[in-house]
Amino acid sequence: MMKFEIYVAAASLCVAVSVSAGNRSIYVSPDGDDGAAGDENAPFRTLQRALNEHGKTGDADTLFIEMASGDYFMDGPVVISESGGGHVVVRGNGSDMPRLMGGIRIFGWEKAGGKNIYRAKVPEVSLYGFRFEQFYVNGRRAVWARTPDMDWHYVEDSREYPMSGSGKADFAVQKFVLDADDIASIKTLSEKELSEVRFRFYHKWDVTRKRAEYIAADSGYVYCVGAGMKPWNPVTKGSRYVMYGYRAALDSPGEWWLDADSGYIYYYPREGENLSSAECVAPVLHKWMVIRGTVSAPVENISFESISFQYTSYIMSDSGNEPMQAAAGVSAAIELDYARNISFYNCEMRHTGGYALWLRTACVNNVVRHCFVVDLGAGGIKIGETSYRRDTALFSRFNTVDNNIIMNAGNEFPCGVGVAIFHSSDNSVTHNDISNLKYSGVSVGWTWGYNTPADSAGPGRKSPAVRNLIAWNHIHHIGWGELSDMGAVYTLGESYGTRIVNNVIHDVWSYDYGGWGLYTDEGSTGVEISSNLVYRCKSGGFHQHYGRENVIENNIFAFGYFYQAQFTRPESHLSFHFHRNIILQDRGETLSGPWDKGNIDIDRNIYWHVSGEPIFAGRTFTEWQEKHDSHSFIVDPLFVDAKKDNYEFKSLREARRIGFKPFDVASAGVYGSMEWKEKAKSLSRDIEAEFSEVSMSRLEDIPLF
Repeated sequence: MMKFEIYVAAASLCVAVSVSAGNRSIYVSPDGDDGAAGDENAPFRTLQRALNEHGKTGDADTLFIEMASGDYFMDGPVVISESGGGHVVVRGNGSDMPRLMGGIRIFGWEKAGGKNIYRAKVPEVSLYGFRFEQFYVNGRRAVWARTPDMDWHYVEDSREYPMSGSGKADFAVQKFVLDADDIASIKTLSEKELSEVRFRFYHKWDVTRKRAEYIAADSGYVYCVGAGMKPWNPVTKGSRYVMYGYRAALDSPGEWWLDADSGYIYYYPREGENLSSAECVAPVLHKWMVIRGTVSAPVENISFESISFQYTSYIMSDSGNEPMQAAAGVSAAIELDYARNISFYNCEMRHTGGYALWLRTACVNNVVRHCFVVDLGAGGIKIGETSYRRDTALFSRFNTVDNNIIMNAGNEFPCGVGVAIFHSSDNSVTHNDISNLKYSGVSVGWTWGYNTPADSAGPGRKSPAVRNLIAWNHIHHIGWGELSDMGAVYTLGESYGTRIVNNVIHDVWSYDYGGWGLYTDEGSTGVEISSNLVYRCKSGGFHQHYGRENVIENNIFAFGYFYQAQFTRPESHLSFHFHRNIILQDRGETLSGPWDKGNIDIDRNIYWHVSGEPIFAGRTFTEWQEKHDSHSFIVDPLFVDAKKDNYEFKSLREARRIGFKPFDVASAGVYGSMEWKEKAKSLSRDIEAEFSEVSMSRLEDIPLF
């Protein structure tokens, strides 16, 4: 097992603890010794050593593990596989959190030739074969050298040659035809250098990542091998791609490249970066922590407070990554199985290669609260498994994700989700600020279509993703014009008792179709969507693909770019109720799709176009009211200043006509101290201008082939 040098920052004084009878304290410090006593005067060095005392607490009510401030560079993930006698509280100094670091620092930078390129030796690369695919300077993710530097190129043509399998290919060769000028940077590369080039192909809602088996650069031909392309998301003419991971692409500030033969990392500093004093980190570990009990003996009753977890790695396998919605199969830096009453409070989870946290199998009554989850390779938090189980006791349930800031996700896998609930029930996702993602903010459910009953053909299948609560969240600035078919809150399958209420959602921008605020997708059933404020979404505030008996009421949908609300598939059963909603628009179609052909219950709504006439599935309001919306009105709802995002009412005169009940918009998002709330607001302000610029620039970017 390779070891990495432990770098120690000056440790602060340990937090004073009042120890009562029946409690015990253990102390940990970056300059401690795992062979020491573990007391205040002779602390341990690692959290793992302190946790090994867990089973030795005897009759102690609580074991406190006090972590001194400073940097703890980790040799491996913390592993917890059993519970001890009492509750365990691992805590640091809230004003100066101890940092558990899953990386190594890189020093000794020197100028490396032309432009502004520097290099530093990473001995572990040549000594141990260490590799990394992420790199950070002063806590900011650098860009693995890529072409083009911004946006993407387009596939001119593609063809697949199946080698095995029936129906869809289990194994195939894919030939992609690219513009030879677009791949000019690889024309002079050696065969070995060409083998390092990686491709990221963009689909509608996910990506494929591959190495090329063979490249004919002069002709623009790229050949890849592996699993056959998915019929719902193939690489075709017009698909987008980027190339990355090779030295010839190292031509812009913020880019880096690793020479695995010499052990040198090369970096092009951004403006203002001084590499002689910068904190430069390469991630080493794939995980910070694994908590894994058993069916009969779950791990229970552990709290983590004021701990900063930083830096984990993701390494693409030789076979690459096949497309996967929500980056569902990507691992997390902290993973829990068979765990109960585990909590993370006031912690940080920063700089990951994949997801930050996964409450996977049989995780019950766990809490993530007041945490800062930021700079993520995939997404933030996942709950439940993606594999369906007949044993319902193995489903995760009754977990809480509350009052967190989750942002800047999708850096390795753009399809990562802020909070994803798979086969899991009775969870609460409340009062979070979720922003700066490339895909959906919250995803609920993992069953496509309706439940299937047991019959002679089989045991049937019933979605366990029921009674989940998504409430009082602020979800904003997602999409960035990079993927399509997304929603700030997205649901799948029969979801009886699931409630999506009192959220504030805005600035959702897809690449092509499907940048919606609230999105009930395939088979969504029994979902309540009420008292949400949704505005500035590219494809509208609400969309139902198909589903049954959902309730859409008392919402404000405002200023959709192309549409205000959409409906896709009519069915014989009642698709949804649409009552007491206010739709405000300044452009686009009001109700888009076959609303007139569906079995929908729609009435008592307000519609208002600030500079024109609303359009209802291609009809005027007079024509529309012949069959629908008989008690609805076209009237100004009388907001104070909706154009400036003020949706308070100047008067409730018109809203009362439809029975609309005002809700407290200001209560959405994080709560607590002014410092915590201002942090969320400040981070939002930081991305507003860039989001608008990038998203609008990509509006006209879709080529016509």
